[in-house]
Amino acid sequence: MAESQPPSRSNTPTLAPPMRRPLDEDHAPAVPSPLNPNPDGASRARPRAPPREQREKRETLKKREASATTRSSTPNPKAKKERSVADSPMRYSIPEPRPSDYEPPKDSILMSHEPSPVYAPDDATELRKPHDIAWNKKGYKYTHCVADPLFRHKQFYRQSDSRPYGPRMSHEDCDKWFHFDDSATVVTQEKGWRMGRGNVVAREGRIYYEVKVLRGIPGDGPKDPIDAKTGETKPGPHVRMGWARREAPLDGPVGFDGYSYGITDARFEAQHRSRASKIFKPLPKNAKSKHMKARPPHGKPMPVEYVTDQHVQEGDVIGLEIQLPSLSMHRKVVEGIYNPAVDLGDGFDTVSNQDPFDKPIDIIRDRIPVPYKGNFYFEQLDYQVTKMVEAYHDRGPVPKIHPSPNHEDVSVRSLPHSHIKVYKNGQEVGIAFENLLAFLPPASIPSLEAVKTGARTGFDDGMVGYLPAISLFNGGVAQVNFGPDFWCPPEEMLKQREKDTQMAGSDTVENQVPEGRKLRAIGDRYKEQIAEDVVWDIIDEVDFFSQDGGWEYKGEAPQDVAGKSTPRARGFANPDENLGIEVGRRY
Repeated sequence: MAESQPPSRSNTPTLAPPMRRPLDEDHAPAVPSPLNPNPDGASRARPRAPPREQREKRETLKKREASATTRSSTPNPKAKKERSVADSPMRYSIPEPRPSDYEPPKDSILMSHEPSPVYAPDDATELRKPHDIAWNKKGYKYTHCVADPLFRHKQFYRQSDSRPYGPRMSHEDCDKWFHFDDSATVVTQEKGWRMGRGNVVAREGRIYYEVKVLRGIPGDGPKDPIDAKTGETKPGPHVRMGWARREAPLDGPVGFDGYSYGITDARFEAQHRSRASKIFKPLPKNAKSKHMKARPPHGKPMPVEYVTDQHVQEGDVIGLEIQLPSLSMHRKVVEGIYNPAVDLGDGFDTVSNQDPFDKPIDIIRDRIPVPYKGNFYFEQLDYQVTKMVEAYHDRGPVPKIHPSPNHEDVSVRSLPHSHIKVYKNGQEVGIAFENLLAFLPPASIPSLEAVKTGARTGFDDGMVGYLPAISLFNGGVAQVNFGPDFWCPPEEMLKQREKDTQMAGSDTVENQVPEGRKLRAIGDRYKEQIAEDVVWDIIDEVDFFSQDGGWEYKGEAPQDVAGKSTPRARGFANPDENLGIEVGRRY
């Protein structure tokens, strides 16, 4: 009976049922086995069966986890521990600075207007034009920098600034026809509509600044002057003010496209996408009114009162307040995870205004130091107009794009709990704009040409946001006040200052208003902005220090420095203005 049974294979685990091997007539095994250790000679003389191909044994994940303790001593050669890699700024191949590069940036040279000087209406303050500076051009942004021996891993250069120090209108971020006083707060230009931006950016919270019209629509007399010889009306000086992003063009007025929001002096209207609209005052829900306006968050018509029959004349002080949600709420919008049913507030309900589940803010600045006219500037490829926003500010009869927080295209997503409010001579007038466009990348991206030349998308450089903007026409003169000592501060700001003073001298604990909901001067952001630049310069230096091997780094070898040359600015098309090409190699 024992010879009639096939050999046992119970010790061999298989996934399929065992196959029976055909036996010969004498039922003798071909090889010795525990059941038949001594087969006859005839069976040993027979040819052996061909060996079966061994199949790969695979175990399920659950089985591997169950047996992990028994096989903990056996290393898995396929398991590799991946190192988490964080994004870093780009590094360029540049030579070591010369001794003169370590000197502080030279002050901007201001040239008098030719053939005759230009003065402010007080006939004492001369307004002059900057000379030999790196103006921001389409696709390029320039920031002062200086060589510092403590930043040798960061190509020796860190961010700096030039006089006059403080919150003001930017010499580099204004049209080249702009003229400034010594404080860079009084501006004028004699061409058609041109725009200039300030050097401080609003990214979240409630930010306020003022504009005084020094030369514009006269307080008494016609809006435009009349030529005494011909009797025809000539275009007079005009001033517009508002908020603009970096994508907005400098050779047009604020409110020209979808990247800026402006207030006109004539008729005192709101201007966006070159379309005029009325400033309005919200009314209670059940109030009777002739006018209804669709308002957030649900877009339902609500009663409003429109502001009409007003002008902004010489001597008027216009205050502009911008309200933006917190950056954590902003990131939810641009990342496509904003849910209006859950994200009800503006993001300032918590103490830190930071969602504990959000990843930390990371600032990536791809900049290369370039010399220009005796100074060094950080040159970077700037954000440009997207096709969707270009379609949004198309002047067709019917709007093609309707921005919303959950729009399928990130560049035309709007920010909940955002608006621009207008004040006139210290009195609140009303709301000019609501649902402002989001600006955090990827809502702001470089152009396709810039991407082809090395620009990277999706990175926040810390200066993307809304900046104060002034537009001038035909000799208009305006003065900005970035605070904190305003000419006509809003009543809310005065009450808040008084309350803060009382709280500082008492021990009583009251419910304080979150910082993001306080009305602040944009000038208060200037020192914060400097501190942020310093911190991110240090973080970049530590990052590059680690990439270079830490303390083992001994500097570059002579053969690595031999082929380097000082890069030149790429944003200037005139060979006499340091035309450059893209820098050769990167680390």
